[in-house]
Amino acid sequence: MANGFTLQDALSLLENPSNKAVFDHICERLKNGEELPEFFSELCPKSYRTYLSGFLKCLSFSESLTLCMEVVNGEEAQKKEYRRGLFYPCMMFLCTIAGIILFNEACFPPLLSMMRGFHVDGGNYDTLRILLRIFSAAVILIMITALFVLAWYRKESHRVAGYKLCARYLPSSIYVQYESVDFIRFFLQCIRMRVPTRESIRILASIDHKPVIRFLAETIERALLSGDSFEQAVDIPWLDPSLLRFLKIAFYSSEMESMLEGYLEMAHERSRRQCIRITRTVQILSYACIGVILILVYEVLMLPLQILTQM
Repeated sequence: MANGFTLQDALSLLENPSNKAVFDHICERLKNGEELPEFFSELCPKSYRTYLSGFLKCLSFSESLTLCMEVVNGEEAQKKEYRRGLFYPCMMFLCTIAGIILFNEACFPPLLSMMRGFHVDGGNYDTLRILLRIFSAAVILIMITALFVLAWYRKESHRVAGYKLCARYLPSSIYVQYESVDFIRFFLQCIRMRVPTRESIRILASIDHKPVIRFLAETIERALLSGDSFEQAVDIPWLDPSLLRFLKIAFYSSEMESMLEGYLEMAHERSRRQCIRITRTVQILSYACIGVILILVYEVLMLPLQILTQM
């Protein structure tokens, strides 16, 4: 359709046995007098459906579908990047904690019994076992608390409150950067389609299932409606501080699109470095824990040889 084909031509060109039933359904509903924007979102995947229904309120069908595809592809790429960067360290840390608990509860008691069998004082090792138990319990408690926080955050009414709290006290955190990149990626796609700035903000404010983006857009839109300039409207404490600097420069630049693309590239590189930093930190902690346990096991297993040497 973007190359000039009508909807009917596009359906004829793309029809094959796997999609014929759906295309026939579309044609039938069109013959019954329904407009394509009224029902097309029902036939889309869930990731498209929520965006498309909001965009259709402000844009034409072709523009809405194009914007929707660009946004979904960008969102999936961003999520894939964070998953790739954080999945490995998280799994490594969980496996290390599981190993510590297994060693402390299943392997450590027999080793202590063996020490006592050789009449060796195991007081220090008993203390170490208690410390390992406290450490494991603390980590499990933190994980349970995190799960409760995530469950609380899943409610859309709580997401904005959680984001505002994070933006106020941790403005350079990964989460604030993630939402800021999400916001500016939506905004940039609108700019690329030559949608006016105020209209772009209004489109973002219509995305119901993205409460943080909707909140940011509504905050900026209220400022614009009250008579503030775009530079003043975006000067809010809820965005990534680096993004604010880019937006203020872009306001005086004739290349706003290039400036925003530059921010996305910088944010991508920064998130990659943060993921690397987290990975290295978790690796050091995990290897340190594994090393302590190995040294401990080695010392206990070497006790019989030390006792025989002293006899």
